[in-house]
Amino acid sequence: MTLNRFSLLLLSSLLLTITMLLVSIYYFFYLPGIKTEILDQQQQEYNLLYSALSLSKNSLTTLCYDYAVWDELVEYVGNPTDDFIQSNMPDNAFEAANIDAVFVSDINNKLIWDYHDDSLTSSRSSLVHLLHQKNTESFAILPTAAEIASQKVSSRSGYLVVGGHLLYFSNTTILPSTGQGEIVGSLTMVRLVDKALINDISQFSLVKFSIENVQTSTETMEAFFNVKPIENIAPSHSWLIRNTFDDQVVQVTLHHKKVSLPQLDWVSAISILLSIVLIVSLSLMALSRLLIKPLIRFNKSINDSSDDNFLSKMDSNHFIDEIENVSYSFNQLLLKFNAQQNYLETLTVQDSLTGITNRRGLETFSKRIISRWHLESIGFSVMMIDVDNFKYFNDQQGHLKGDDALIAVATCLVEVMARNDALASRYGGEEFCIILTENNHHNILKVAEVIRESIEQLQIPNHIDGRNWVTVSIGVVVVDDNLADIEKYNFSDVLQHADEQLYLAKQAGRNTVSVTRFSD
Repeated sequence: MTLNRFSLLLLSSLLLTITMLLVSIYYFFYLPGIKTEILDQQQQEYNLLYSALSLSKNSLTTLCYDYAVWDELVEYVGNPTDDFIQSNMPDNAFEAANIDAVFVSDINNKLIWDYHDDSLTSSRSSLVHLLHQKNTESFAILPTAAEIASQKVSSRSGYLVVGGHLLYFSNTTILPSTGQGEIVGSLTMVRLVDKALINDISQFSLVKFSIENVQTSTETMEAFFNVKPIENIAPSHSWLIRNTFDDQVVQVTLHHKKVSLPQLDWVSAISILLSIVLIVSLSLMALSRLLIKPLIRFNKSINDSSDDNFLSKMDSNHFIDEIENVSYSFNQLLLKFNAQQNYLETLTVQDSLTGITNRRGLETFSKRIISRWHLESIGFSVMMIDVDNFKYFNDQQGHLKGDDALIAVATCLVEVMARNDALASRYGGEEFCIILTENNHHNILKVAEVIRESIEQLQIPNHIDGRNWVTVSIGVVVVDDNLADIEKYNFSDVLQHADEQLYLAKQAGRNTVSVTRFSD
């Protein structure tokens, strides 16, 4: 038998074996695995949509709470005036916050004032009717007599279908800013789930969905919020959101990315196999140099990348165009993957309001600092910074001004820390935290004073306690290089000392710095 015939026979036997193996794998392993993967992805898309809708509703609840628990609104309910509305509740404020309707009611459920966007003009009377409808076990917007008598803040939120549209609503009792006291009424906010909001939610959750009014009976369709596993692969799945007190209903349709199992084209498969047999049998020696070796190098590069968890670009210079195109496509995909990976990593550690590092990023950085301290005995310093009288600032100037003030403070911290080896982060609310690799007591105190003076020099108006500007109090703890039983301490221990110093700075009259050395 000649070498060519032997090669052809060997190749034919190999191809036949591989074909049978691939068919078996395809039907018994690949297709079931793909089906499970597609079902998991469709279920995950549902979970993402469910979470995104809930999060969007929760943001309305938070905003309603901020307005309702407010001393000035309590006074307004007792003595309604147009000046209060013009100064504190202008239409453009609600438009900026995507609030489509607002209703202020007294404890007798009498409507005192309302606002509605043009998109809800036709539905206003229906919404007012719902506000005056008595609470039932299945539906409640306004607070009950027991909730009013408790003299504590309470909230109700949910979904409504009005005029073929889906609405979020949130209602919170109106009472003083302390969160306790005499309840004088309640505040209801409504947000329309329109096309713009649907687009925003789709971009946020990375899933495509639509909401449509349903005119015909659909009793067999599941309710959207009754979470059940998706059992069948389909291009889309639909659920209902219906009122509990009438027959109004909307249909939520989720459009999936992967919609079907791959189909095997037998004619194409056989043609490809025959072509491979013919081409390889006639060109085995030539292709072994031009095709097999580049593929071996290509596969080796991928394996090496997998071993060190770092994907590297492939060589794009090949004699065969297809291999060169595959290399180029892989390199382009790698660039997109790295860009997306960097973007997602940035989102996880970046504060959405101020743009600086958030608490999660701080925790990651602190682990490296603590590890270096334990292993190399290299000390560091931590500053806890709190904006003085910030709640008063928000009450007087509004939350939008409060956000601007926090952004200005964060920007100032980053600019000052640019001259130091440090990380500035937003710890939460009006609190910020800074970790510095420096641990010289004199230098750290100097840096803290520079921060305090720089923020005061921003001259953000805040007239309280005899001061004219926004100021900060700073608690600082300096961690020495060498400390007995160093391994038993973690970052929370250091942070607790910084919190204590921040408290002392507040007790000392605010707009001051309190520094100590770390000790057990």
